Amino acid sequence: MKQPVKRLVLIVSGKGGVGKTTFSRLLVDTYHARNIQADLFDADGQVGGLARIYHDVGVQFYDLRQDGERDTLLNSIDTDKAVILHDLPGGSRFEISKIIDTGDGKTVEGFLTALTENHVRLTLVHLLDNEIESAQSVGQYLQTFGTDLVDHVAVLNLRESRHLRNDFPYWYGYEVAGQRRYGKARDLLISKGGVEITMPGLQPGIRAKVNALNLRYAQCLTHPDLTITERSAVSHFVRDFHKGLAPAAGLLGLA
Repeated sequence: MKQPVKRLVLIVSGKGGVGKTTFSRLLVDTYHARNIQADLFDADGQVGGLARIYHDVGVQFYDLRQDGERDTLLNSIDTDKAVILHDLPGGSRFEISKIIDTGDGKTVEGFLTALTENHVRLTLVHLLDNEIESAQSVGQYLQTFGTDLVDHVAVLNLRESRHLRNDFPYWYGYEVAGQRRYGKARDLLISKGGVEITMPGLQPGIRAKVNALNLRYAQCLTHPDLTITERSAVSHFVRDFHKGLAPAAGLLGLA
């Protein structure tokens, strides 16, 4: 079987506010730092955070929820770049299923076949916070996309977490009266070769300033509007992010 020559990376979750754009921004900075040529897309329309901050480096924006723009996702694989990254809005599972398939959010066979025929391997990057909806989203994507033609990376957002397993009860599962509850999505992902990584947290005040200034994280290290302490905190945040990426490097187009 011919090996795929391109990697399509979709940042997904059925829940909003879980950190998809933060992860996308960090990953784009990583591509640039490693001189990896990638096509970049913000699928949340003109207001998307990725397009706002990286508009000058060729990030293309479209609205996956619009009938006239949805095909941009699949058509983006017609490129000579080795990596194609899309930061997707919540609810994208249904929108992807409309491109070739029935639009019910449960069937994407035509979409996956098109990727295979064009020698593209898909990675779904699932962002998770502590709430039940993000864990359920992983299970729904696993059921819809399967694991034969797709690689899965679960990213636990640690912005509000101190004790990993205790703070993600719906992802890891927990016991009540000797009975295990939840955790099935994680069990399936791990059993099928999926990868689990973490994304570190950044102090809320610093994160707010970085966002208000529309800064790439790489720009924070010398920006005069940030204090030395704030710059150092961002530097530590980025280093921790890079360390956490290692298990998933190949699935993200970094190896």
